Amino acid sequence: MLSKLKHRWKQILIFLSLVGPGIITGNVDNDAGGIATYSIAGAHYGYAMLWTLIPVTILLIYTLNASYRMGVATGQGLGDLIREKFRVKGAFILLLLVFLANLGTTTSEFAGIYSSIQIIGINFSNEFTLLQSKAFLTLLTYILTIIMAIFVWTVVVKGTYKMVERVFIFSCLFYLSYVFSAFYAEPEWNEVWRGFFIPSIRYESEYIFDLIGVIGTTITPWMNFYMHATMLEKGITAKSYYISKWDVVIGSIMTDIVAFFMIVACGATLFKNHVRVESIFDIGQSLIPVAGSYSSILFAAGLFNASVLASAVLPLATAYAICETFGWEIGIEKSFNEARMFYSIFTFMIVTGCTLVLIPGMPLLFIMRLSQVANGILLPIFLFYLITIASDKKTMGTFVFSNFEKYFGWMSMVILAVLSAMLVYQALWGI
Repeated sequence: MLSKLKHRWKQILIFLSLVGPGIITGNVDNDAGGIATYSIAGAHYGYAMLWTLIPVTILLIYTLNASYRMGVATGQGLGDLIREKFRVKGAFILLLLVFLANLGTTTSEFAGIYSSIQIIGINFSNEFTLLQSKAFLTLLTYILTIIMAIFVWTVVVKGTYKMVERVFIFSCLFYLSYVFSAFYAEPEWNEVWRGFFIPSIRYESEYIFDLIGVIGTTITPWMNFYMHATMLEKGITAKSYYISKWDVVIGSIMTDIVAFFMIVACGATLFKNHVRVESIFDIGQSLIPVAGSYSSILFAAGLFNASVLASAVLPLATAYAICETFGWEIGIEKSFNEARMFYSIFTFMIVTGCTLVLIPGMPLLFIMRLSQVANGILLPIFLFYLITIASDKKTMGTFVFSNFEKYFGWMSMVILAVLSAMLVYQALWGI
């Protein structure tokens, strides 16, 4: 009895030492673009899109687990594996698409930082008269957005992997604000569970746009590159895989629990009161008259945290992907001089994303939404690369995909490709 108890505690301690990559990746998935996408899903369709979280969560676990298995089976980076399997030309095509999608998503993170600062400023304008001046609030928002960009850069470039990981894990706690917001809004739970368990589909261009956005914001190529690289940097091996894989499962479930409460919160407030979301400010400000000022502040605080966290991870994921593919030095543990290209790409992503957001008149909400839809359209292409490598017995060894896993992956890829084709067709011909 005592030996069994010791063994159980040993397994728990091993798991806690390995936890990080999956949970961080899953939670960062609920970034500014994700918050905007889930909020609009709740505001425009009520609880009707909640059902999508079930298949999306399963597919998220599937893709991240595939990347995890590739890492423990080969000890190589995901970029390395893609280059070996598809040669430089095939890897370059995917990397170019991932780079453009990630640049758009990084921009959306800084749009989230910018928007959350403004929402908080508006909420405290009665206490501080200076904040009532639009010019002053805009200038303050510009300055604080730039400061946060510098802060993110400094934490990653000057910190160690363990320090950065602790900051990221601690930041995940702030996602609880959306759970509180949902309960504070007092939704009709019978309607919530009906929307969660009973699928409903509309063959309308805007619905398909938002549906692909929900898929694209939940499952993205950058997540796989980032988690794959960080689990290798953490030193996870084949021996610890069967324990550490629960890090992926827990992280995936956590991200969609948060998404669930985001949709519920906006469905119970904005949809119920027929509020049409035209800007990110509408989401935060519209919660005030129907759910109290605290909901608006909670929303802004959660948006700020999510945006700051993701504004570090997205550029890192991009740097990992590019440097792995071309064989350049990578890793947070390395100094700037040791991994010059790695940190240069990371810096470029942050500077570009922050600069684009500060251009007057930029449609911040549209940037957030479009970046997620772009990831959704890219997903079936990425799945093709992922499934092909994971199905290769020579590469994967005992970690190779089973027939069921292969069929599930190909079927998912086809469904996503059809949805993307429908969206493109409707966009081009307006049908």
